[in-house]
Amino acid sequence: MEILRARTQGFCFGVELTYKKALAETSERDNVFTMGNIVHNPLIVKELEDNGLKNVSELADIPEGTLFVRAHGLPPQTLALAEERGLRVVDATCPMVTRTQRLARRLYEEGRTVVILGDPNHPEVKGIAGHAPGCFVLNDWPTDETEIRRLRRIAIVAQSTINQAKFRELVGKIAGINYETRVFNTICSDTQGRQDSARDLASEVDAMVVIGGTNSANTRHLAEIAESAGAKAYLVESAADVRREWFDGEERVGIATGASTPGFLADEVVAKLTAWFPQAQAVGV
Repeated sequence: MEILRARTQGFCFGVELTYKKALAETSERDNVFTMGNIVHNPLIVKELEDNGLKNVSELADIPEGTLFVRAHGLPPQTLALAEERGLRVVDATCPMVTRTQRLARRLYEEGRTVVILGDPNHPEVKGIAGHAPGCFVLNDWPTDETEIRRLRRIAIVAQSTINQAKFRELVGKIAGINYETRVFNTICSDTQGRQDSARDLASEVDAMVVIGGTNSANTRHLAEIAESAGAKAYLVESAADVRREWFDGEERVGIATGASTPGFLADEVVAKLTAWFPQAQAVGV
């Protein structure tokens, strides 16, 4: 058996930045709160909780102290309310997400109809939508196109982790039925690199292990891409989730990681596979 890794591994730069800021804040202060998990990785979430970071659902649940804005960002209305309440705000929004937020605001101020391609329930999308009141969020093509056909002066942006294939499909359909459509590909460059790397690797192996939080959009998309490229795809959060029987008879196994996955988790999966299959060779590790 050969074990190969996707080209891009470990934290993306946005997650790395947020993670380090969170560690610094919790080591220096008490009463540091975040609205939602800092990143979609249970091991990192647990580490930060042990370090003192408190997770709440609503701004009203924060009595005092610091609101730490996670990588996904928050709507500007929430940040303004936090400052009105006298909370200290530390903005650790991923720079790529901040770029999209500012772009959405500018397009809205130009009088354009902002269309956000992504999951309407995802915190990043909610944060972007807060910068463009009245925007239209689209995740899947509807059976009834009436509402989309009524849109005018459309400007498209995207959730940073959306699947590139879905982005191209939705953009093509929107442009096909509307006179004026401006398109801004705001998919994170790291996300694009991971998706391309996973696709390339999956076409060369029998099975892929995708490591990351099961509630992470970018990690789920990597598994979907691996399957579409013809490999068996297994989404796991750590080496503890890996099963030996998945790889009986397989000659080549690929390893890919989500943007919120620390590199050591991939090392542990490789170590487990080589322990099970002593003849296995880890290529490029």
